[in-house]
Amino acid sequence: MRGDRAHATATALVVLALFVPQLVGSFYEGLGRQLPDALPILASVLLPLCLIAWFSLYSRERRVPWVMDMAWFLLAAWMIVIPYYILKREGRAGFGRIGLFSLTWFAAWATGRAVAVWMRVIAGGD
Repeated sequence: MRGDRAHATATALVVLALFVPQLVGSFYEGLGRQLPDALPILASVLLPLCLIAWFSLYSRERRVPWVMDMAWFLLAAWMIVIPYYILKREGRAGFGRIGLFSLTWFAAWATGRAVAVWMRVIAGGD
């Protein structure tokens, strides 16, 4: 039970890391204001950190051995490393997990675009 809760929390953090920067950036864009300088930096660090937390739980469940400094390796190349290990452990079934992540990423982007348009309409902009 505790493992399920931890896995759900890590997954929720990844989803939040995808959606929150998009939504905040869209509000600024929709209002015609400049993004704070820290937001892109925070967004670029937030997602990999949440993915490292998720992958840590995933690797414990699937008994994926971590190489030395795996967290730094994931921070630098998570787009390659995580799909590699997922496909290595799950085979073809891993494409579903990778596809779900890609779909969530696209949904976050599309939601961000919709919010930007919505904010422009509400603010009375062009």
